[in-house]
Amino acid sequence: MDLLRHLAPVSDAYASLPVKEAFDWAVACGDLGTGERYMVALRSIRRLGADEARLSMYDEFAHQDAATAPGFVHYFKGPMGPDGSCLSFCLWQDRADARNAAGRPAHREAVGLLHEMYESYTLEFLRVRRIHDRAPLEFEPWDAAPPVHGRPAVDGGLLPEFQPGALPS
Repeated sequence: MDLLRHLAPVSDAYASLPVKEAFDWAVACGDLGTGERYMVALRSIRRLGADEARLSMYDEFAHQDAATAPGFVHYFKGPMGPDGSCLSFCLWQDRADARNAAGRPAHREAVGLLHEMYESYTLEFLRVRRIHDRAPLEFEPWDAAPPVHGRPAVDGGLLPEFQPGALPS
């Protein structure tokens, strides 16, 4: 089952927005559950005259290969905007799974087309987290320290957030 099957860009300008704002995550991720995941997002602008059929073929091979890799959650192949921009991403259970899959032959071959097919591209590595079933998804750069959910204590430490219906431990 594809948990993010309803995910769609919010507008034609989605590729220029932060990932958190580029999609209606509330509609798409109801079944995603809680916890932390790892996202690799590719923002790109196609070269004029790029061989779209060849690019699509390599992308599909890499997608099918990734889908069989441990930890794979979802691949979103973004539509190309009127200005040639695109935002695609792959969501993984964790960073180690993503890094292992990046070494697979189909992915390496697809990456080999980057300089030929794109005018420009950037990669973003994001931590995607949901702390409870009704919470929105949180997005932050992977190398940022994860936030501690709590409130300040008198001694300067943190107390856990109160969850309705939960007993303090």
